[in-house]
This record gives sequence, structure tokens and C-alpha cells, in this order.
Amino acid sequence: MVELIDTTRALQTFVDKISGATWLAIDTEFMREKTYFAKLCLIQVEAQGHRACIDPLKVHDLSPFAALLHDPGVTKVFHAAHQDLELLLHITGKVPAPIFDTQVAASVLGIGDRISYGRLVEHMLGVRLAKTQSRTDWAKRPLARAQLDYAIDDVRYLAQLYPLMLEQLDARDRRAWLARDFEKAADPETYAIDPTQCWRKVKGHRRLEGVQLAILRELAIWREQRAEASDRPRRWILGDDALLDIAKRQPRTLNALKDIRGVGSDGSHKHHHTLLKLIQKGQQVPKSQWPESPRASIPTPDQKALVDLLMLVIDIRARAHEITGGAIATRKDIEGLILAGDTTLPNDWRGALVNDALAGVIAGELLVGRSGGQVTLIEP
Repeated sequence: MVELIDTTRALQTFVDKISGATWLAIDTEFMREKTYFAKLCLIQVEAQGHRACIDPLKVHDLSPFAALLHDPGVTKVFHAAHQDLELLLHITGKVPAPIFDTQVAASVLGIGDRISYGRLVEHMLGVRLAKTQSRTDWAKRPLARAQLDYAIDDVRYLAQLYPLMLEQLDARDRRAWLARDFEKAADPETYAIDPTQCWRKVKGHRRLEGVQLAILRELAIWREQRAEASDRPRRWILGDDALLDIAKRQPRTLNALKDIRGVGSDGSHKHHHTLLKLIQKGQQVPKSQWPESPRASIPTPDQKALVDLLMLVIDIRARAHEITGGAIATRKDIEGLILAGDTTLPNDWRGALVNDALAGVIAGELLVGRSGGQVTLIEP
């Protein structure tokens, strides 16, 4: 039976029970549909053969568990850790560290790039997980026994995966490959949102240009700050379509603003005057400070051909090491490098695997050809 911890005393008892652990398997359940910040609804933990579900809606003092999260002598094991770490940073004020992410480890073991937890469990343990509670409302109380059983499976098998993956990483001398990724995951800056860049996430922003983008930037900054301050979803403040229409049409009066769908027809709307001021602010931005047109980030035909070539080189090198090309670099990564005038990957294990080959192909010192029935790199 799953232990449900819903009092501070029970939490302290559980933490004392696992206090000698050198690693914890952790997962969280949260809701975000009605808030800006994710609402933590459940924490699942396994350590030293003990597992439990912690109810943060009932346990208001999580400090005993937070102490474990931030103990540098305890590794925190997650799968696809980004959202869990972002949430725990918001709740506790610090990113748990050190961490181990089984999804990242799977990529360097050649199991799959960005593999789901269910697929990884099935691949490594031969267990097919049920999906019966995948759409559950984790904020609703009381939680049913079926919900708790479903939730605890996320750490039950995670705890089995971790030692197996360490063994495979050590057998292939690849544990060090993960260090840079895990250090980045534990850096609070990884989760910082820059409001001045939020316009890039407005769906459809590529249709705008020039001063329209300057206006969109001002609107997106305001929306982000309002959403964060009120803990409400961005779309509840103002939808993407409305932001785009305002930036494109640049209304000068309340009546013209009210005509835009999604802004509202009530002239007393408390944001209408603010929106008009933001439009004016964007219009006054000097041309030299306008956001760069997204169209400038579209590769030319020649650059696309170079991306194709370099991706082929990466795939060849990845295959030689029995991993996927996507574990080394995505097409978007390579496009970004080329648009920035570079073709060198960061100086970590990824760069160590492919940078010499990329440079050789670009310099004409290596060619892509067939040898022994396989596409490979050959000297001219």
C-alpha cells in the first residue's frame, strides 16, 4: 500500500527513515491550467526501499524534505527533469542538486532521444505502464487509491532504472558525458524568464515586422509581468491573437482598440488605456532598437544545404557511437550556429564527437561517401 503523507509530523518521520540515502527517486504531479506558476499537488519519493506520496496541499511545511532536496550529498533522480526542477525552485527557492535525469542518460546510451518515461520503463524493465490516470485532476481531494498507485509507479520504476543506467554508463565510460547537462539543469538561470524576449513565443509573431515587432515586444512584456504578478495564465490576461492584432493595426483610440477581437468591448476595461500607452511606447522605439525580424533567421537555400550536410555528418558520427544524431544536435541547433556564422558545437562530449568531422567536411578534407555498403566519412 502506498504511504500518503499529509502531516508535517509524518513527513519528518519519513525523512528520518530515509536520512542515510545517497540518492532519491522523485517525481511531481502539478496543475497549471488556471495559474501562471505550476501548482504543486503531489510529490512522489522512493529511497532505500521506502516510497511515499507527499501531499503538499496538506503539508504546509516542506522544509524537512527540502533539506534533502538541497543536500549536496544526495543525488536527486528524475525523468525529464525540467518542469519538476522549475517547480521545486519556485516552491523551495533553490534548484535541487545534484541531479540525474534518466531521459538525458537514455540519449547518451543510444536508447532514444527525449524518450518518454513509459517507453524507457518498457525498454529497460519490460513493464508496460498503465495510462489510466494521465488526465486526472491532481488538485482535487481526496485522492483515490488508484490515483496514488498510478502516481507512485513514477518513482517505483525510476528507482530501478537509476542503478541499471549507471551500470551501463560506466560500462561505456559515458557517465562524464552527462555532467554539463546536469550542471545546467541545476542552474537557476536555466529557468529564468526574460520578459523582453517573450514576444518570440507569441504564436504568429513571424507575420509581423518593423515597428509592429517593437509594439508586440512592449505588449508581451506587460502581459508577462501581469500574468506573473497575478498568478494567472498569459491567455487570461490577453490572448496571442489579440496581441498580434493590436501590434499589426496599432489602434489610436479606445473605440478602435475595442474593435479588436479578444480585447473586450467594455470601454471601462481597466487595461484599455494601458494598452494604448504601450502602443505609443512601441511606436517611439528607434528603428535601430526594433527587434530583429524573424524572417532574418530563415536560412538561405545555400545555408539549408549546409545544414543538410552537417546533419548527415552528425548522424554518421552518432551511428558510430550507437546513439541518435538528435542526442548530439538538432537541426534547429545547427541552423542557429550557421546563422550566427559558426559551425562548432560546444566544447563538451558532443563537440568532442563531431567538431573535427564538421571542420574536415567544411574544409574539403573529408567527404561523405559509401564504403563497405555504408554511408560514411572518407578522405578524398
